[in-house]
Amino acid sequence: MAKKQNTKETVFKVASKVFSENGYKETTIRMISEKASVNVASINYYFGDKERLYLEVIRYWAADAFKDFPHEALSSDELEPKEKIRQFIYYTLLCLLGKDGKGTGFGRLMALEASISPSKVVHQVVTETIQEPTKQLRKAVSVLLNTEDEEKVNAYTAAIVGQTVYFYLSKNLISDLFNIKMPASVEDIRKLSGYLYDFSLHALQAY
Repeated sequence: MAKKQNTKETVFKVASKVFSENGYKETTIRMISEKASVNVASINYYFGDKERLYLEVIRYWAADAFKDFPHEALSSDELEPKEKIRQFIYYTLLCLLGKDGKGTGFGRLMALEASISPSKVVHQVVTETIQEPTKQLRKAVSVLLNTEDEEKVNAYTAAIVGQTVYFYLSKNLISDLFNIKMPASVEDIRKLSGYLYDFSLHALQAY
């Protein structure tokens, strides 16, 4: 039994690394089997096909990244709309960058998903992790704009999410173009999230 568990753990660890380096599209089961020194049949036995293996990997890293995300607080009517926006930006950056700013496993996979290697699986994981917080962000935006115009509220909400995610997905480009030091600690992330929050809030208030 221990040998089976060790084989499964080895495959999972290797798959996590290979997916993070190559993305979903460029990764093959044979590639994983060779690096894990197991046969393809073993991978199929434990995980089924490539899509199900990837789903398990990305779910694992999503759970790790979102373990401190204040889902309940964002859903509470007691939390002010402005504070919901502030927390959404801060914790989203933290989920992507990690406490050391080097990027989480989830962040690295999302970067690949957003660029060269999209998969059908990511939509399922996004639904499981960020969809509900995004709904709460949308409600906060609607309150601050004092409108229920769906098109406007969705556009403003998407703009907040977009600028937040952009600071991770394009961190190297941002660093080169604007000579901005990328976050390397929780305090750095808090400071950056404060800038993004101020920018977002001023835009909403101007509207």
